[in-house]
Amino acid sequence: MQVDINTQRALFEIIAERVGNSSQLTKELQQLLHVENRSLRNRQRGDTYLSFPEAYRLARYYNISFDDIARRLEGESDSNSCPEVKLLDMRYLPLINWDLRELKCYMEGLQKEFEKLRDKGEKARMKIICSEIPLVYLMPFEELTYFKIYTYYFHFIKLDITFEEFLVKIKPLNLNAHFQVITKAYMQVASEEIWDRHTFEKLLRQLEECVMYGKFKDTDTLQLLLDQIDSLVDHIRAMILKGTKMYGGRVELFYYESVLRESFTLIETANAPSTMLLKIFMIQVIRTTHPQFLKYASKTFDTQLRRSNLIGKSSSLIKSKLINILSAQVKQYRNRLLKIRDTQ
Repeated sequence: MQVDINTQRALFEIIAERVGNSSQLTKELQQLLHVENRSLRNRQRGDTYLSFPEAYRLARYYNISFDDIARRLEGESDSNSCPEVKLLDMRYLPLINWDLRELKCYMEGLQKEFEKLRDKGEKARMKIICSEIPLVYLMPFEELTYFKIYTYYFHFIKLDITFEEFLVKIKPLNLNAHFQVITKAYMQVASEEIWDRHTFEKLLRQLEECVMYGKFKDTDTLQLLLDQIDSLVDHIRAMILKGTKMYGGRVELFYYESVLRESFTLIETANAPSTMLLKIFMIQVIRTTHPQFLKYASKTFDTQLRRSNLIGKSSSLIKSKLINILSAQVKQYRNRLLKIRDTQ
């Protein structure tokens, strides 16, 4: 999902005016976008589109509102016949500090979202583009879910504690009670999900990163997480073969041959999109119910869907292709990571 090019240029103009110092500006933008100077210049000129998460990250950091951008574009309307800029109502619960109260509220909000969806029965449906495995898939496995949350804080705020120390701090929150409710609700709701060959592997890469950086204090921790990943693969395999989830929700998995760059979840009720959850970084999402944005997201999903293979109703060859990819990835990483662990 990309930002309109005129909106992108207006965003960079406002940022430049607010920062002033060009050297400082370049340094800040490179750090925020995680790009080198050439890639940054391409985005500033408009040769490369910003993704929506990139634009949102910049707007949030520099405190730039949709109104600020709209006013900038309106000022240019006499000389440039741009389409009208749409102002969107977006909400999110920030996870920006090592504050366990934020995380507790985040999980409570996520639980309420899934419970409302479950209560709508057959009228509810989820459409998910999975650039990485959704957090809800991990929730039947407590330590694996905590590991994913740990990697978020490890990257976002440079959390300087081991995974085991993180568990000691976080387990008193009893988030697992939320995990169980969310899992069951998800398993009762029908969904269409688009995966690619790297969707699952990103979890394994995060595991490898933690091994390399010595984030596991206990030698048995890695084995525990790998065993839970094996169980997760078994769960996904059963879902692919049956076409249904554990608690009866229908699931249609699609395999995308290329690479999925962005992730979002589109919630439909009564055959119409009602809510969108846009992932901006790992487990952090923003929520919108804006009709025009939902319409655009729906078209985006359908575009990806047309380029994907439906696993459940495909041949046994295509079904086994995804299953074999998952199994091979886990085996490859298991052998490599255990070898690294044993030599540390």
